[in-house]
Amino acid sequence: MTLRERPDPVPGAGEVLVRTAAIGLNFADLFVRSGAYPRTPRPPFVPGMEISGTVEAAGSGAPFSPGQRVVAVPLFGGHAEKVVVPAARVFALPDGVDLVPASAMPVVFLTAAYLCERAAVAEGDRVIVTAAAGGVGTALLQLLARRRARTLALVGSEGKRAVVDAFGVAASGTYDQAAGLVEGVFGGAVDVVADAMGGGIFRRLWRRLAPGGRYVLYGFAAASGPRGVAKLGAARELLAMGFLSPYEVVQSCRTLIGFNLSLLPDTHGELRRAAAEIFSLWQNGAVRPVLGPSFPFERLPDAHRALAARGTTGKVVIVVRGAG
Repeated sequence: MTLRERPDPVPGAGEVLVRTAAIGLNFADLFVRSGAYPRTPRPPFVPGMEISGTVEAAGSGAPFSPGQRVVAVPLFGGHAEKVVVPAARVFALPDGVDLVPASAMPVVFLTAAYLCERAAVAEGDRVIVTAAAGGVGTALLQLLARRRARTLALVGSEGKRAVVDAFGVAASGTYDQAAGLVEGVFGGAVDVVADAMGGGIFRRLWRRLAPGGRYVLYGFAAASGPRGVAKLGAARELLAMGFLSPYEVVQSCRTLIGFNLSLLPDTHGELRRAAAEIFSLWQNGAVRPVLGPSFPFERLPDAHRALAARGTTGKVVIVVRGAG
């Protein structure tokens, strides 16, 4: 990635120009940079799928006004001081919220909310969350607690357990401890798996689903490497997932759910309603974004490196100087 000056963008019909205050970094941004994400533009292009900021201008038909504080999910183009975003991907913020933590909200909490709905998580369900100390993971732990589920939080190192334990999980541990924890805490079987890792952990956790269990696969962090996606490592992790026959889900009475938030249609306003509920919960203190390390805009490549190393907890955020 190279920092370059470009002309200020101009919003067209149905678009909003946002002056960026902060950028939320996602694993998907690493895959975009590697050209391994759906609909990635041909280079050169500007990556970045999540921002917070202030509306500077709105095109005709866009229901926003200059000065409004918003978060937005442009999918591409968000690593910039000014970003044009389709109005459908812009969400107004409640009064008084801080724009920096706001940048850590939309992607992770919308992902977590959609996952809970699609997996039909109910009170008392036994749930495994992988990558539990990350942005989506910590959002999931909070929403699962609101549903009174019993959660086993899996993390990449012992040092990350304190982050997830703060959310009142039933148990936490590292991936190599997963089998023993499922036996000891849940009696050997679970109702829901929320998996951002994929790779070898998929096969092990799929076998732990009880009849009627739901496995939600929404990421492939196991394939990440210092440059975004480690291609050889990704190939090994794909092979480690094994082959799943469609008929196996019938025989075992299990459900496999896969989704990518950026590809979800919002024809019925489902995501916008979810966003409104999430911001209301945040404003009332019922949920909160868990912030990880923060970087200035000029050090955005360092933020990518930190996330790719998989040593961070919470949401990595980039702050744009002088904005807000």
